[in-house]
Amino acid sequence: MLSEGMNSKLPGILDRAMSEEYRKAFLEYRKEKRRIKDEEYEELASYIDSDKCVEDIRRLKRGDFFFSAPHHFRIPKNFSGRKRDIYVWYGSEKYLFSLISYVMRDHDSIYSPYLYSFRTTLSAKDFLKKLRNFPDTEKYYIVKADVSNYVSSIVPELILPRLKQIWADDPEFYAVLEKVLLRRECIERDGSVVSCEPGGMGGLPLSNHFMNVYLMELDEYFGERSPLYCRYSDDLMIFARSLEEAQEYQSYFLDVLREKRLSTNPEKTVVIEPGGQVDILGCSLKNGVMDISEHSKNKLKRKIRIRALRLLKDKKNSGLSDREAAEKMAVFCGHTFFGWDNSKRISWSRWLFPVITTADSLRELDHYVQDAIRYVYWGTFREKRYRTSYKDLKDMGYKSLVYAYYHFTYRNKTAT
Repeated sequence: MLSEGMNSKLPGILDRAMSEEYRKAFLEYRKEKRRIKDEEYEELASYIDSDKCVEDIRRLKRGDFFFSAPHHFRIPKNFSGRKRDIYVWYGSEKYLFSLISYVMRDHDSIYSPYLYSFRTTLSAKDFLKKLRNFPDTEKYYIVKADVSNYVSSIVPELILPRLKQIWADDPEFYAVLEKVLLRRECIERDGSVVSCEPGGMGGLPLSNHFMNVYLMELDEYFGERSPLYCRYSDDLMIFARSLEEAQEYQSYFLDVLREKRLSTNPEKTVVIEPGGQVDILGCSLKNGVMDISEHSKNKLKRKIRIRALRLLKDKKNSGLSDREAAEKMAVFCGHTFFGWDNSKRISWSRWLFPVITTADSLRELDHYVQDAIRYVYWGTFREKRYRTSYKDLKDMGYKSLVYAYYHFTYRNKTAT
């Protein structure tokens, strides 16, 4: 499909969503690119292929905004104890707006080339590769900034004028966006319908568009001025040639946030000295070296530790032998880092190996995985766990991250 800008000559979003061509392409996309259970896919396909889907879109075109209030949940955020607000539609409403979001992929070019979140042509991986390949990063000051509770803090009255400008040629679709943003009710877990603050409503299919659009002003400003500027939703990195320039950029960023009625964590909006460490999108840059961030490593270790403890319980409760439990641990770690065999989904290693420039953190994770497998086998961290040799670990299915990384980089250098 073609990527078109805001002055597109294409039919409107809703007209395209109604066409058989786009509905068929959407179903193929969901089946091939997204993990979806067979029963849910059958339900999705049954609706998208139906006359009801077409009639529902016609209703939206007529200004009949029939869709219900979304369901509201508060879920834990990255083991931190904090909660985030998530909004969900179910059934045909979920499928309908997923189809509409898919059609919006044609308009990826309305966004700045410095924006990497929720894009068709760019991704977080492109962000990190651009950062890795930028020359002499250790010579620049860096303003690292992020926005607190971003999507829930979007003010409809402040984003609607920009959306109206973007979708000036498609007033029917703009009317749908306006209705979604101004909705002032949601459904709680107990089924009660309550009043809620309007906003981006994170979790809904259209919320990614709102997050990309709301801070377009920053993309335009810093994209023209900074030696290197990148944004991923609420995470920003702004390079500056001097301390004075960095402070000026930081001041402008905070001014825009005040205008947009957004807030930031002061500890996460800082000016970093040349060569200092900056963490973004799970990676860490320091003195020109790109590695995995401590936060990302700790999340992985926690995941591995939880699985190890569960397998120890299984040994007691299900009669698993030491060897069987250890093999299950090795398989779990392999899937965590390298993905499932023959899977089309990108794995953790395939995502990170092209980005990082050192194996230091991989070596640390390798040792952690080896200890976890030995711990599951022996049930202890005492010296006797080393009776399980490195060769034994490999026989159980253990795969070395360091070896895989160097093998990956060697293959790429050879290909180049």
